[in-house]
Amino acid sequence: MRHRTLGRATAAALGAALLLTACGDSDDGGGDDIVGAENNNSASPSAPATEDPDAPAFDFPDGLEADVEPADTGDGKKDAVLRDHGYALSAMVESYGQQKATANFEQYWQDPAYTNYVKDFERFADEGQRIAGTGRYFDREVKQVKDGSALVVFCEDQGDGYVVDAKTGKRVGSGGGENSAVLRLYRQTLTRTDDGTWVVAESDWTEGDGTCR
Repeated sequence: MRHRTLGRATAAALGAALLLTACGDSDDGGGDDIVGAENNNSASPSAPATEDPDAPAFDFPDGLEADVEPADTGDGKKDAVLRDHGYALSAMVESYGQQKATANFEQYWQDPAYTNYVKDFERFADEGQRIAGTGRYFDREVKQVKDGSALVVFCEDQGDGYVVDAKTGKRVGSGGGENSAVLRLYRQTLTRTDDGTWVVAESDWTEGDGTCR
């Protein structure tokens, strides 16, 4: 398992990796378990992330969007987790585009994952760069729910992402595109806040995992 945040070195090495990478440990457990099986679903870019009238609005810069597969399992607990998890992913993409933690990011993320990503946003701001293209998140599955904690496993495709100069919008490097696709398998732990919102607290990933295709 490899853990790291996306910074200048990563952007240079990939020629432009679209999305993220945060550190942390997944916290699973029993209780009122929902143990996952297979993965599936499809997408919906831009703001809001779903048809939910209460969904947050996201402010993506031109040329940037989050393609987060919707999820409707028919299980109320799973669907609540996956709904807020989708908002968290869109908020993360939005924050990379804005080079700072947005209000949506503040709502759907907490430490230790929160701080790891904020450091990354600041690195992009210091370099005068931001991400562009499309971040695609799919096969989102709730593996377990217990006592206000949930484990979500999903895939990320960075193939359509790249880095641009924040002022000019010109591409930095030559990465991105179908031939440079980078697939990652994520495990993220979410916790439920007092108001019932599920927020991402921890995030681990493995690159090139055969599960993600």
